[in-house]
Amino acid sequence: MTGMFIGAFFASGIVLCFRALRQPRLSMGDQIAPFVGQGSSNSFNTSQRVIVAMIEFLTDRSWAPWGSNAEISKWLRQAESDLTINSIRRRQIIIAGNSTLVSICWALLRVSTGKHLSQVFAFGLLTCSFLAGGWYAKWRLANQANRRRSDIEDQLPAVLDLLAFAVSAGEPVLLALRRISKSCTGPLVSELEKVVGSVNSGDGLVLALNQMSSLIDSQPLSRATHSLELALERGTPLVQVLRAQAADARAHQVRMLLVLAGHKETTMMLPVVFLILPMIVAVALYPGMIALQVL
Repeated sequence: MTGMFIGAFFASGIVLCFRALRQPRLSMGDQIAPFVGQGSSNSFNTSQRVIVAMIEFLTDRSWAPWGSNAEISKWLRQAESDLTINSIRRRQIIIAGNSTLVSICWALLRVSTGKHLSQVFAFGLLTCSFLAGGWYAKWRLANQANRRRSDIEDQLPAVLDLLAFAVSAGEPVLLALRRISKSCTGPLVSELEKVVGSVNSGDGLVLALNQMSSLIDSQPLSRATHSLELALERGTPLVQVLRAQAADARAHQVRMLLVLAGHKETTMMLPVVFLILPMIVAVALYPGMIALQVL
């Protein structure tokens, strides 16, 4: 009975995919109808309604398990990835399909060996494996974005010090940013190259810096750009502001290290308990064991 249920579930997926691939192409009138304020003349069938409902549940909500389009686009920009939203969606579907196929194979092997498999458990396993596959692709992209943002925050104090040194030597802020972008490397330097390119294309320096900080969504970088904006508007000495922001960025790194150490306190105890402590006990007991053997 369980094997029949799994086979029906797998066959329904194949039928839905086949019908989605074999659906007829829309006419020219139906393609331009949404853009001229008219509805489409074609009515959705059951499979199309199911597919549209799944897409809305997985991707079109703020709490969507596969991430909304706004979140995906923000992570793609933060990770500086060459992929598009459609590429990420295809990757999510591929990983979800592979994980579902693995779950189906495991369930069929379990049923073929004569072991009992509940229908509710099988349905939950297939559903969770499908959702987890797409969620894993989203998590990997978010992890890449977080790593790049962490690299930007690590490079921020050094870049601010270089900028303060260039400004103290008499260079304007834009020329100092251009010099740093040409002579240094790193994720923050690549973002500064985009800022310089935006300014060369006609945007204001403050606007380009604000756009960069809003897209990266880093608290130390946002504070630094806001302080630089206020210094440019009010005529505050830039060197003092930049050095103060560099010190604040280093203090932020120290705070983040303390928070990370607090979160990984148990993990940090593992090498102490399983490596260092046994070696200390062995070194302390070995001479006594040798003396007892001699006696």
